[in-house]
Amino acid sequence: MGAGLSEPVLVTETAYHAAVHDPDGKCPGASPCKESTPDFFLSRGSPTSVLDPDGKWPCASPRKALTDSSDAPSRGSYSPSGFVTVHDDAWDTYQEDFIIQMRGFAGFDFWQGVRSRDDFERLRQAFHKDMGASALNALAPLPRRPDFIQMSPWKWACYLRDTRSGLQGWLDCAIETNLCDSKLWRSFFLCQPTLGVAQLPSADAWHDLSHAVLGLPTMISIMSFLEEPSDVARLCYFSAGWIRHASESFCPKQWETMYADRWPAFYEAQKYLSQLSHSEVDWKSMYRHTLAGKFETLLEAYDREKKLGFAMSCMLAKVSWNSGINCYIAKYVSASQVLPEKIPYHEGYRLRFCPPSARELLKPEMMPPQAPELYGHRVLEGIPKVTVGQGVELQWKMQQGSPFGWWFGTVESLERDSGGSKAKVTMIFDHFPASSRWRRLQIIVGDGVVRQCAIGGWHGGVRAVTAAEKSEWVKFYPKEPVTF
Repeated sequence: MGAGLSEPVLVTETAYHAAVHDPDGKCPGASPCKESTPDFFLSRGSPTSVLDPDGKWPCASPRKALTDSSDAPSRGSYSPSGFVTVHDDAWDTYQEDFIIQMRGFAGFDFWQGVRSRDDFERLRQAFHKDMGASALNALAPLPRRPDFIQMSPWKWACYLRDTRSGLQGWLDCAIETNLCDSKLWRSFFLCQPTLGVAQLPSADAWHDLSHAVLGLPTMISIMSFLEEPSDVARLCYFSAGWIRHASESFCPKQWETMYADRWPAFYEAQKYLSQLSHSEVDWKSMYRHTLAGKFETLLEAYDREKKLGFAMSCMLAKVSWNSGINCYIAKYVSASQVLPEKIPYHEGYRLRFCPPSARELLKPEMMPPQAPELYGHRVLEGIPKVTVGQGVELQWKMQQGSPFGWWFGTVESLERDSGGSKAKVTMIFDHFPASSRWRRLQIIVGDGVVRQCAIGGWHGGVRAVTAAEKSEWVKFYPKEPVTF
């Protein structure tokens, strides 16, 4: 198929309109490919009518393919040039995406597409590997990436404009130093995973129709944009036979991705259990059962019921999903009778599965009737490797018949006994005021024994938290000191 085509090879990417990306007209003029494409792109039988029937895709064709034709334009009509604009979505989504237009690079008379800053950084390293330090001198470093935490829209806009100017300078330098003729640009155009020269196809291969197909979106790329079950169903089950066949191998992964995006804590719990049992999960069926409220699992909930008494704690609960009210239903495991809590979908970050460092010792997969109790009743043994000032989670409960909850604090001091099996840990709970009896607690840990606390209740062991876990705890830090 296509063996008899004599038209130029097309390489396509998503089109855009300059009026959208440069409404104030501050950037140098560069009109969209569709509007500025020279007449010779649309002549000789209009090849775009074959691969672009609705006219939505900009086009590019290799220089050799044009010059082989008797009616090809002169070289002066496509002398090297390049232009960079910020992608319209980048302003609001904090993504470093840019729209690139190039003419006369690597043998292509015109190319347009979306590339990220990381794509350009990898290209710069590829030039350095291939050509040495001279390439790095020509392609100057881009502006330093900002701290995305508390980044204001105004600072982000300034950063994008500075980066755009830096990328524009790259293209200008590439033209001045003849780097625009390097074959490395071809991998950049087609988003190849590696920019190594040794892995590039031969020069003749670039004029084959199959390489134009590499520039088109693949099935897995198309499916990555699908976020709703109805969209996946239409593509995978209710479309043409050849499309169903092409998407068949990608559907299970897409169901898994959608499940993980919608219910992250459920996904982590189910993934952990499936890995232990060495079994595959039917994520389509799991999605359907969860949506119908037929799936329930043990999770831990931060700030139970948002009561001050549970500030900076994470409590064990049996959690399911109620699609009718778009909420998680958390049934807390307690010695007392408590009503379930409805946790809205947008507060799903309050849920987590058993922490990774505690899973091997507490074994959350062991539940009745296989085990006499839930993992929340088991004591964490051992002395964690912690330093003064480090964040830790303490197993603590007020009622003896209840499971332990995790309570966040910091280490003030740690003294190991001579045998090394136990240690005396002094913890600070700084969400309480200095005068509170709950602020400081001294405990004995390491031997797996449940002990009474001086402040009341019972405690088990402690575990050190990672930097990522601490950043989650910080989200729930009270605005005011907790007093009773």
